[in-house]
This record gives sequence, C-alpha cells and structure tokens, in this order.
Amino acid sequence: MPSPAGWREVPCAECGEFVEGIGFGDRCSSCLTRRMARARRVARQAAIVAAVVVAAWNAWHLPPSTLGRLYAGLAVPMTYLLMRVIAVRVAMEVLP
Repeated sequence: MPSPAGWREVPCAECGEFVEGIGFGDRCSSCLTRRMARARRVARQAAIVAAVVVAAWNAWHLPPSTLGRLYAGLAVPMTYLLMRVIAVRVAMEVLP
C-alpha cells in the first residue's frame, strides 16, 4: 500500500522499521522470515510428539495383522505431515 505524498513509509508491526510496500499491521520480510523459522521449529516438535503418540496407540491397540501394519505405516507419517501443516499456521498466528 503506497503512502500518500509526503508521508513516511509504513512501519513494520514487529520491529518498527519503516519499509516500503507493506500495509499497516504487516511485518517486514526479515521479521516474517524470523517468525516463520520459529513457527516451523515449534510445529516440527509438535508433529513429532503427535506422531509418537499415534505410533504408540497403533502398537498397543491394532491387531498384529497385515492390514493393521499397513494402517500404522500410513497413519504415522500422515499424522506427522498434517500436524506440521496445521501447527505452522497456528503458530504463525499465536506466537509473539
């Protein structure tokens, strides 16, 4: 969003640096990159915990059959992937 003539550019919501081309309440590219790295780190940890929980549940509750092993083999990585995608989006909104 360009500033009206004579106004300074819009400040970053996180660091306060005036950056050209961002809107009010947006973050500059360096702050956004730093925030995304932090969100990915938190999401990776949450996804690992969720995948371990699903793997443990599968080990104790599924019958030791071919179908049960196939289900466990698909459920654990899918849980990791889905949890990671969801956790990144939540962390981007929630983390300070």
